[in-house]
Amino acid sequence: MDRYDISEEPVQTKKRGPIRVSLGVLTVCILLTALIIFFATYIALSSYYGRFSELRKLQEIAALYEKNYLYDVDRETLSEELTKTYIYGCGDRFSSYYSAEEWAEQQASASGSSVGIGVYATLSESGDIYIARVMDGSPAGEAGLLSGDTVIAIDGTAVKEVGYPNAVNLIRGEIGSQVVLEILRGSETLTVTVTRAQYAPQTVYAETVLRDGELYGYVHIVEFLSVQTTYNQFKTAVDALIEAGVQGLIFDVRDNGGGDLNAILRILDYLLPKGPIVHMFYVGQTDPITYSSDANEIDLPMVVLANENTASAAELFTSALRDYEKAEIIGTKTFGKGCGQTGTMLSDGSVAFITTFLYNPPYSESYDGIGIFPDHEVVMAEEWQNKNLFIIPHEEDNQLTKAIDVIVSKAAGVQSGS
Repeated sequence: MDRYDISEEPVQTKKRGPIRVSLGVLTVCILLTALIIFFATYIALSSYYGRFSELRKLQEIAALYEKNYLYDVDRETLSEELTKTYIYGCGDRFSSYYSAEEWAEQQASASGSSVGIGVYATLSESGDIYIARVMDGSPAGEAGLLSGDTVIAIDGTAVKEVGYPNAVNLIRGEIGSQVVLEILRGSETLTVTVTRAQYAPQTVYAETVLRDGELYGYVHIVEFLSVQTTYNQFKTAVDALIEAGVQGLIFDVRDNGGGDLNAILRILDYLLPKGPIVHMFYVGQTDPITYSSDANEIDLPMVVLANENTASAAELFTSALRDYEKAEIIGTKTFGKGCGQTGTMLSDGSVAFITTFLYNPPYSESYDGIGIFPDHEVVMAEEWQNKNLFIIPHEEDNQLTKAIDVIVSKAAGVQSGS
């Protein structure tokens, strides 16, 4: 951000006696001053509207409403909507805007503190809310909710009556308030009262997979939320899997839309040997900014599960592991977002993110607008296409099955020295 310094030292002036000027001279001076101001203003406006001539129409509309509109204009709402429209109208499909309140919520979530009940949910086939995962240590978990429960009513209001999006909003609320959920668990109907509270979002899930008497680690990364949340959860999970004696690691970034740059840099630094992680090209710069990894690495066979919804930071994760020949990729071609956004806080505390840089993986070419092609293309079984990954049983997940086959083969190759 450019900074313009303004001197705070007072200008010293020398006192002088009164100066007498004739009225004619004074009039000429005033006219000359007015003329100078007029031309200066004209030049400034011409320069501005030369670049943004289309905004003249907006000024005309504003003048119409100012002069002729029967009712009062809510200027605060107008300002918000104009801001969103401008950002949208610029054609930056990855831009985003947060009001001051929305940004405060984002910051709280990124720092590891969200308010709610702490579940991952999806629309069930019956039109209700299916709880795919209950986060560890969440209010939902403490109240006894389980993965697989189906919410059919919230505070007496049927989910089908208001629709899925509205029903999800009904579950949200202020910290300390309660929500009464009517749920189906198998054939049983239960009523569960949950007290909304702060909780740490769970963005990493890990477990062991047993194949032919050997253990392998499966790590599902939902999103790269922040260093405090995702990196810490990821490192804790992988360290625990290594301690358990796994022979290889399966990283699942399917449906992972990316997230925080710092989080992905820390994770890749933890996994990769010494060398570049990413090369970033900003507007107006001829040379990229390169972030690198230290010499410490995780030396285990790896595979990455990716699909068409794997984007941005998740694609960097995928590509970087392959660039260092640490992992093979299983699944389908990724989304193809190799550009990044920078957030700027505006005067009222709101934040606008606009696309400001492109980035390349450590050694391969940019995948922006192209995507990353897998080493083993496996299309999800038809019955599970477009379904939330949380609800797909492992034994019916053909992409995961292929990933296990590949990691077993890689581990066997390492053990045999081939």
